[in-house]
Formats: sequence, structure tokens, C-alpha cells
Amino acid sequence: MAKREKSAPAASTRSDVVIGGQRMDIAYHEPAIQPTNAGPWRVEPDKIAWTDRVTGYCCIIRREHGGHLGAYVGLPKGHMLYGYEADAIPPDVVSVPGGLDYAAPCDQRGPESRSICHVRGNTHHHDDLWWVGTVCNGLTDLVPDDAKHAAEAQRLGIRQTYRDAKTLYDICTDLAAELKALESDR
Repeated sequence: MAKREKSAPAASTRSDVVIGGQRMDIAYHEPAIQPTNAGPWRVEPDKIAWTDRVTGYCCIIRREHGGHLGAYVGLPKGHMLYGYEADAIPPDVVSVPGGLDYAAPCDQRGPESRSICHVRGNTHHHDDLWWVGTVCNGLTDLVPDDAKHAAEAQRLGIRQTYRDAKTLYDICTDLAAELKALESDR
């Protein structure tokens, strides 16, 4: 009899997560990308999606491979930065820690628990958002599952800090506010 391989546990969802006083639309726990090391990341969701109540923009915090988090904001068509590549957006236009390093259309092919795209159940938004964001994997950022990254920072005498979900929520909402201000400055 052939031995059956274990499949990876499926992602689970929650709708009771509150960060920064705002209820998240949905939060996913994705065992396949959870960091292996012990730390605060073990109890955080791996993807969190919500609509920012101040700007109306869709926002996502997502765990990246390596265990660190990224913050993403969906721009509607007509926004002055819609369609721009991340490196084409000058740092003095939008300020986020580490700079913008992501810009792409809605990823409709990936599983909902991993994709950078609006939450399917949120009927207020369409598939044509342009997502911009940043990941927290600079030398001052602690990347839970990257020993080489930690060793390089230690060699240079740099103290690393893990940027948790609350920190990323603040980064994401600040980014959304900056992007909304650009829209209204037009």
C-alpha cells in the first residue's frame, strides 16, 4: 500500500480581529508560511484585509516568505499613481519606511489567503485596483526565518526590530492617507 503524503493544513479565517480600533474585514492564518521560530509572529494573522474608514481604500497586511510583513494599499483607476511601477514613484511623493517596493494589479490568480487583492466578499471594490506597498525586510527589520539577514545586521552592529501587525496597520493607514491626499490635490 502506497504511503499517503501529508498535505499542508488549509488556511483558516477570522472576522473578529481588531487592530488600531478598526475591525478587519477578514484575517487569514496560513500555516504554510508561518515562521518556524518562536516569537510574536506566531499569534498574528498571516494576511489581514480591510477598507480604511478614513480614505475608503482597500488595505492589506500580508506575511511574506521569511516571516516578515508587508503593507499594501489598493488604488482606484483614475488615481494619479495608478499603473506606476514602484521605482517610478519618487520617494518624496509617498513616504513609507524602506520606500515603496511593490506596485502591481490585483493578483486574482493566487489563493485569497495569500494574494494581494481585495477580499472577494467586499462588493464595494472591483478587480481593477492597482496595489502599492512595502515589505519590512530592511537591515533594521527582524525577518523571523532568515538567519543570514540577522547575521549580516549583527556583523554591521545593527539592532533589528520585528515590525508587527499593529506597526504595519499604522504604516498602511499612513500610506493610504498620503495616497488619498495626492488624489485630492489633483
